[in-house]
Amino acid sequence: MATMFRDESSTFVPQNIGILLTLLFFTYVLLSALFFTFLVRYLTGNAVSERVPTVVSIVALTVASLPTGLVPIDVFIVGYMKNSSGQFQPWAIDSRDRHDFSTTLLCAYYASYIATLFTTFVIIPLAYFFHKTETASSGRSRQNILPALCYTGLCIMILIILLSIGGVVPTREFPTPNSTLEEQFHIMLDDLKTSELEDMFSFALSAIRIVGLALITTYVGIGMVLGPINHIRGYPDPRTELAGVRNRRTGIQIEISSIQQNRITLPQEVSQLPRSEAIRLLSLEHEDLDLREREDHLKEKTKHWLSPFVMVCRPTQIGAGLIGLFIGLLIFVSIFMNNILRAMFSWGEHVGYLMPNVKVLNPLDRLSLFIQRVFPLDFILIIFLVTFLILAATSGFQKVGLGIPWIKTYKIKPWKTKSRSLLVFTANLILILLSVDILLLNLLPQYTTFSSQRYIACAENKTLQYPLLPTPLPDSAKEEKIHSLSHSSIQDECDESLVLPCDWTAPEGQCVMTRISVLWARVCYKTWYFGAMFYCITWIFLVVVVLEGCIASFRPSRRSNSAMILPDLESS
Repeated sequence: MATMFRDESSTFVPQNIGILLTLLFFTYVLLSALFFTFLVRYLTGNAVSERVPTVVSIVALTVASLPTGLVPIDVFIVGYMKNSSGQFQPWAIDSRDRHDFSTTLLCAYYASYIATLFTTFVIIPLAYFFHKTETASSGRSRQNILPALCYTGLCIMILIILLSIGGVVPTREFPTPNSTLEEQFHIMLDDLKTSELEDMFSFALSAIRIVGLALITTYVGIGMVLGPINHIRGYPDPRTELAGVRNRRTGIQIEISSIQQNRITLPQEVSQLPRSEAIRLLSLEHEDLDLREREDHLKEKTKHWLSPFVMVCRPTQIGAGLIGLFIGLLIFVSIFMNNILRAMFSWGEHVGYLMPNVKVLNPLDRLSLFIQRVFPLDFILIIFLVTFLILAATSGFQKVGLGIPWIKTYKIKPWKTKSRSLLVFTANLILILLSVDILLLNLLPQYTTFSSQRYIACAENKTLQYPLLPTPLPDSAKEEKIHSLSHSSIQDECDESLVLPCDWTAPEGQCVMTRISVLWARVCYKTWYFGAMFYCITWIFLVVVVLEGCIASFRPSRRSNSAMILPDLESS
């Protein structure tokens, strides 16, 4: 692992950086495909899965993970444009070169979003309505083609309607000269100039992200607490559960035999059992059938080659649960701190609660900026956080199920998920992945906006407040001298200059924002209500996490594994 110091002695050139990041991105895509293959096979199993829904789910989820994979690359390029002394690297001195890099990244984001929306509104509906039954014959499948195309066309119409609304909904105009908005957005005035097509796409994507953030609030909020707690409590031993199922079946069969014996002893003129006994007999037969299926499943688990290691790995399960709780606590604290800061220091709801600078770094933001010095540790951290959110969402889906509010329509169970349930799960998880980059902007505001960039500013005789960044502060700050910033960035014109972390108050041309933060700032500026709604949803997410934590802490341990992340062994 190579250490990347951002100074003038760096031997990397843009071409080498491009090759390195391209290889890293393709590695990320490959790992994503492998991870989602494992996740889908874990949910469907070998027996009930169908090839087309399985392949569609794996490909769609891999495509949906592309925008998230671009975020650390975006951050690295922006941070690498400057060295630790606040000066642009030789290859980034020309603003046209910086613009070319930014435009390339922006095109990559748009391409990944378009591909994700295509899979969500075209591929998945087509596969879902084509597989109307779980075991359809070829003839019946051919009959499903026309209805599937009709329903898919309806989904495309919904997307077109969203785009059309984005084209007619009024947006905030370009800021007038010498206005407050021009002063607030002076660092990205050129980026605010967008076409009508971009505004339409931004509106549609933001509307879809609202649904994604609502799903994060419900499923990730529940699974982030429930999954780790269930790991700590442990899973039922298959052998013990198998013995209990067999004992229950023995009792049921004895009771069934008793009722049938009563039927034999009935007088000849009475041909049927009393109504109550007939209902009881039918109920017992259904229960015995369910228990027999459960017994067969437990037999397969006990015969699996990994079964002897389940109890041996019990300390690992407890450790994984504790780590999950710790990560969930970090996410909770980071979002809570950022929401408090946005309530206190942001520009308000009419600018989407954007913050001009980060007064205090939350734990995850501080950690990201610190490990960014060693490439690619920050990339690994982003992947780790996103993987945790996906597993938490999966745990929430297994617990709550899928369907309209309060009505469970589709069940998500390990190795028992049907094809249509898998496709609905995939569509919901795609919506979550579309909103993860916005959640990352909330979790890591400084890291995802300006990376580790610094700029040179003049100091005069007034108080200076430094953002708490995990980088060495100037000697003047350590000696507690009194300074103040002026908007001049030319070192020769200053009696004393300071090197400060980049923020929205930096002089124009001194700092470069990441493209993902630019896209989000456009949404907050032109359609501020989306930014305000996203801010409110994050507060609801925190409330859900607290409520689920209280419920899960006092809920008695259930001898069931339906709400746990990866509790079962794969049947082979």
